[in-house]
Amino acid sequence: MNAPFFKPAKTEAGWHVVFAFQVFHRPPEEWLKMKWGFNAGALLDEALDRYKLFIESQAINEVEFMMGVAQNNALALRGVYLPESGVKMVLVGRSSADDREQALENARHFARQVFSTFPHDFILVPAKQENHDALVGDSLFDGRFRIAQIQRGIINLPKGSHMPWLTGFWQSALRSNEQIWRALSAMPQPALFNVLIEPIVMLPQDKVVWEEVRKEISGHAEGTFASRVPWLESCLKRRLALWKKFFLAQVHVVAGKGLENLTHAIGPVLTRDVGDLALPSYQVRYSMGEEEARSWGKSLSLLDLTESSNRIDDLADTDEIISIFRFPYRPESGLPGAHFEELPKE
Repeated sequence: MNAPFFKPAKTEAGWHVVFAFQVFHRPPEEWLKMKWGFNAGALLDEALDRYKLFIESQAINEVEFMMGVAQNNALALRGVYLPESGVKMVLVGRSSADDREQALENARHFARQVFSTFPHDFILVPAKQENHDALVGDSLFDGRFRIAQIQRGIINLPKGSHMPWLTGFWQSALRSNEQIWRALSAMPQPALFNVLIEPIVMLPQDKVVWEEVRKEISGHAEGTFASRVPWLESCLKRRLALWKKFFLAQVHVVAGKGLENLTHAIGPVLTRDVGDLALPSYQVRYSMGEEEARSWGKSLSLLDLTESSNRIDDLADTDEIISIFRFPYRPESGLPGAHFEELPKE
């Protein structure tokens, strides 16, 4: 592996080191030959399984976390659209530590792990020092462009509950995300789509709060709130399931004119009613003014979460991450309406 450029930055929490890979679709004549099954449908199933394994491998090992040896890493899936070149698919990583050299060492190991385990349905090309900032879209984080955070819809809980609300889930069908990349490609000016994930461990005190909320909900089996109780109970059952792996996840969109249209194209993709699980859709939070846009942009540049009202707003399990943190697969005939930057022949 040719190592990517590592960009260190001093923050209030210590040192962050960011690196990036540009992601390209493997040429169709190569990709189609990789299937173990009998047809292209089998290839897609195999590709999705490779992808699920990659996401699962990003989760924190609970034993390592309790021993204090787990690395502090984060990943961002990014689509950077520039009208003159099309959409760049980018995978951005970040490692953090109190010491600069330790953060750099952690980033080197993390970059090697990402490069070696990312599904081989795609080709990763390391960013170089001269193209790193342009590749990751840092110029869109200077406050000139508005930023929107797409969040899961909420269901308010009765007054006095341990939590003010519960969120829905991130959920999407296998090929729904194609709409995101077509919408990006249709923008009249630069735009950026960003999904940030940071693995965490559900602490015992977190589980105690969930249990308390479950008890509170069970006591509201009558009245106008009663119709929501079965859904909320299934939600809490999923959150409290044994051995579940969790992440903090945020979705952001950056653009100037047309930002609202872009969020309306992306929000439904990531919060679809799939199967029998109906969801409370999505909501959008917009940056207010240039100063807040610059603050949010700085966080996104460093792969930090932007400020939330509480940690529960950003909590997501592995199945949710698999739904939202996904580059599109491209069939042999291409993906109509989506214009990706192509792999250089050299």
